[in-house]
Amino acid sequence: MKKWGIAFCVLLFLSFTLFVFRAPILRSFTCLLITQDTLEKADAIIVLSGGSYDRGNKAAEIFKQGFAPLIICPGSNPAYEFKILNINITESEQAKMNLLRLGIPDSAIVVINKGTSTYEEAQAIGEYLKTKPYKKIILLTSLYHTKRAKQVFEKFIPHNIKLIVCGAKSSRFDEYNWWRSEDGLISMNNELIKKVYYILKGK
Repeated sequence: MKKWGIAFCVLLFLSFTLFVFRAPILRSFTCLLITQDTLEKADAIIVLSGGSYDRGNKAAEIFKQGFAPLIICPGSNPAYEFKILNINITESEQAKMNLLRLGIPDSAIVVINKGTSTYEEAQAIGEYLKTKPYKKIILLTSLYHTKRAKQVFEKFIPHNIKLIVCGAKSSRFDEYNWWRSEDGLISMNNELIKKVYYILKGK
């Protein structure tokens, strides 16, 4: 009986500790997903497809700050939101539409309709960069996607090109308090699953 009492007290103490420190414990999960570099002037900004609103807004912001003269939008997945309007465009073309809306000149945007995943987009961009004399590029994606995207792109970017990673914050939830909203829970869960999948596949 005494042992059960001790076990109960230990369990109660651990439960109380986890409850009190739940915020920093849950926040530590973001370290598995997020990495960012100090922004430097570069030859181009690569805006990965998906989340074109948040990513496009951030790309336009750093473009206007003079960090790069060109924005490259890869991706060939259909932009399903437009299908209800009978408009067939890709996510990269959707990203371009957002950039134009934000005042980025058409001449400063390159659309590459290739890639249906981070891995395939990295391959497409890697091939594209082999034909360019670039020294630095800014890889821009959602905050939760930064670490996985960096790991994948480092496999395909020419070694003479410096990769600078920049994350766009979500307009739907706080990445550092992800457990407080449904969007945050879903995004954290999705990216963790994709990260494990890429590890298992050796990507």
